[in-house]
Amino acid sequence: MQKSKIKEVILAITYQCNSRCQMCNIWKMTNPQSLSLKSIEKIPGDLRDINITGGEPFLSRDIVKIVKTLSDKSPQASFIISSNGFATELILAKMKEILEINPQVGVAISIDGIDEKHDAVRGILGGFQKSLATIEGLQKMGVKKLRLSFTLGDYNVSELKPVYALAENLGIELSLTLVHSSEQYFNTQNFVTQKDEMIIVLDWLIEKELSSWNIKKWLRAYYAYGMKVLLLEGKRMLPDYSGQEGIFIDPNGDIFPSDISSQKLGNLGGFDFSAMHKINLEKPAPSWMICTARTAIRKHWFKAGVWILRNKFLSF
Repeated sequence: MQKSKIKEVILAITYQCNSRCQMCNIWKMTNPQSLSLKSIEKIPGDLRDINITGGEPFLSRDIVKIVKTLSDKSPQASFIISSNGFATELILAKMKEILEINPQVGVAISIDGIDEKHDAVRGILGGFQKSLATIEGLQKMGVKKLRLSFTLGDYNVSELKPVYALAENLGIELSLTLVHSSEQYFNTQNFVTQKDEMIIVLDWLIEKELSSWNIKKWLRAYYAYGMKVLLLEGKRMLPDYSGQEGIFIDPNGDIFPSDISSQKLGNLGGFDFSAMHKINLEKPAPSWMICTARTAIRKHWFKAGVWILRNKFLSF
């Protein structure tokens, strides 16, 4: 039997949510679903990257058991849990248990602006301070892979620079996402109208990352450049391998090529991952997110390397 080629999974374990984000309507769902442990056991093993998300994943009562199950199935996988950081005490308590199972599990806390700006984007009064308290607690706990996650939209273009500075002051990484639309996941349509302003701030970010002597930052510069290409040309600069090596699984166990795709591939209840190569994938809408860009950059490492070297040394 042919083995599954899936190496990356974005796993929305619950649609329960305690935020009111501008760019997402998950919080408006009635009777939000959560993924069962029985379904988790059907996810293929030997994965390379696992992103546990939601809703707010720490609201899932089974999150610790889910991490345990996935860690047993994919002991070498890189884990990241994407959280809004609002439920500080709950997050710290769950992460204490999780780190005992797998000390390599990381956390990405969403920060989309400073102080009241973040509160407005996420719809929670005092949310910024709650998220900072969670970050401080996770740092004290010794979480090794901790980062801020910034979603760039019309509503916060001017906030990227101060949030980047915040990440530097905290001594943690900053990951960047361009706002996207998804009827089946975010349950909303998002539009970008301030492209010129976004290009300016992305050029600043690219120059900033390339000015360092950190390979990770060089790769983030290349990733930011891909975002710029998408904004300018409306297309990806590298192929999309969604549904081939990466998938998105929602709290119902439904499987999609990515979190912005509406093509349902099947359900964990009876899905044959070894036969995925037989599925006729629909052409995806142009997108550029870390979950879909990462595999493409790995596959086209030479092209990425040439760009990095050329632009790094041109910066002199």
